[in-house]
Amino acid sequence: LILCRTEQEPKKEFRRMRNDANSLPCLEQTRCLISSSTYNKWLSISKNCAMCTTENRLDSEEWMLVEDGDVGDIIKIKSRSHQKFLVCSPGGHVRIAENNQILNIGGDRWRICQNFNRKGGFVLISVEYSEYLICDDKGVLSCINENYLDGKSENWDIEFQSGELCFLSLPEYDRRISCNVAGNLSLSKKWKGWEVWRFIECGDGNVYISSWTHHTKLLCSNESGDVFTTEERLGSWEKWKIELAQGKNDGVVIKSVVHDRYLRWNGNRLITSKTYEDNRHWTTWHIESAHRQTYFISSLSHDKRIGSRKDRAFTTRNRMSWEQWELKTVIGNDLIIISSKVRGTYLGSNPEGQVSLSAHAGNGEMWKFENSPHGGVFIVSVAHGKALACNKNGHLYTIEGQRGGWETWRLEPIMPPTITGEQMKAKRNSLIIGGSLAVASIALAPFVMGVGGIGAGVVAAEAVASGGSIVASGSVAALQTAGAAGLGVAGTTAAVGAGAAIGGSAIGIALSCSAKKGLTGPLSNSKKNVTAVEMNRPFCAWRSW
Repeated sequence: LILCRTEQEPKKEFRRMRNDANSLPCLEQTRCLISSSTYNKWLSISKNCAMCTTENRLDSEEWMLVEDGDVGDIIKIKSRSHQKFLVCSPGGHVRIAENNQILNIGGDRWRICQNFNRKGGFVLISVEYSEYLICDDKGVLSCINENYLDGKSENWDIEFQSGELCFLSLPEYDRRISCNVAGNLSLSKKWKGWEVWRFIECGDGNVYISSWTHHTKLLCSNESGDVFTTEERLGSWEKWKIELAQGKNDGVVIKSVVHDRYLRWNGNRLITSKTYEDNRHWTTWHIESAHRQTYFISSLSHDKRIGSRKDRAFTTRNRMSWEQWELKTVIGNDLIIISSKVRGTYLGSNPEGQVSLSAHAGNGEMWKFENSPHGGVFIVSVAHGKALACNKNGHLYTIEGQRGGWETWRLEPIMPPTITGEQMKAKRNSLIIGGSLAVASIALAPFVMGVGGIGAGVVAAEAVASGGSIVASGSVAALQTAGAAGLGVAGTTAAVGAGAAIGGSAIGIALSCSAKKGLTGPLSNSKKNVTAVEMNRPFCAWRSW
């Protein structure tokens, strides 16, 4: 349903669009650990930069799964610490290579498929050579033809480290679950970094829930109903299931998988209870995306942001409050409403290609996003079919028939300000030694500049490593930001579409769900492979489940 503004009832129409709006998720680039199911050895890189396996399970063994252009079932596997790709070369040799070497040797493209010979296991298949990655009992890696598989050495387990970033709110009291440096839990009125949680896929539609800022702290519960954080992740007490609340209560319930108990607030602390019926308002939760639907909209060619004045839109190199925009989708359509967070006005255009701001959202203020081959998105007027563009002088306009760099935009999710334990120590140390406070201030800058957004020139390694963009398939857009301090912000994406989950998160969702049912072949984003479990994603869009 396309909602059109009428002169008689503009405010009523605005409310309908807001109530019907989907939430756009904040999705991290997929990071994971990959281990041999049979020999319990993790893929790693040795000190002399050669592929190897290890019995360690450390952050240095993390790999990034990056989609290969618009081909949804083909990925590249990249070391997060070394920024090099996993490659299958002729003769079955396994090696790593930098991006500039791959053009000469190839072999960097892979398919991940469920292995039905072993529940929960996967196989990694080289696209170029149609060979399977295997590991022997000594941890030696190689690629072999399907005819030589032994049924066990090709099985791999994938343990995800990234996911969807969200706030967990108790709507009855307008409080959010917060985690401090020590891992202590409380409810807070704030919308800051300590209140952001990472939902990590762990199979069968279940998730781990970890603190975004204090990433080693996972939400956990025991059989007695106590809720706390832990740094262990190999048990079952850390697994949770997210379901819609029953009855008239508007929200979701969060259940311990192993104990079958509901997460709730008892007035003093977090606990779990056996029943949902008692004090439903303490057991019903709202999940909101970590960026709260707010973005900077940047011209990819000219490094300028769209800003809002009282009567018109303009471009600037700043990332301030006037450049913050709130995006909402309309349920059932890939239509976007773009409103100034400060002024509450809506970005629109007319048939002549002029860009304007309006107090109300009608057809002229409806947009749709299309993937750009240049590494961003096209923002196209629904009413006029023209793409939003910015020329070299910073002039905003819409144009028909052009889809180039001037029409390509990068959406940068604005994350909340936060501070890690390491940064707090650095700040204390700088105050103690007297004279290096600026060092701590620089460390905190990415979270302060732009109200939690990114600072100009601050580009994390992951963002560069993924080629400046993360490409999605279908009618959704992959959006990227740069971050710092190891919070997993770099490569963060936002899925724009009717309940779509793409980019880094889609790989995690599809793989974790396929371990249960649904995927019968190579990893795919096609609708025919979508399971009922996968449809309840992203979490922040629970209102449209």
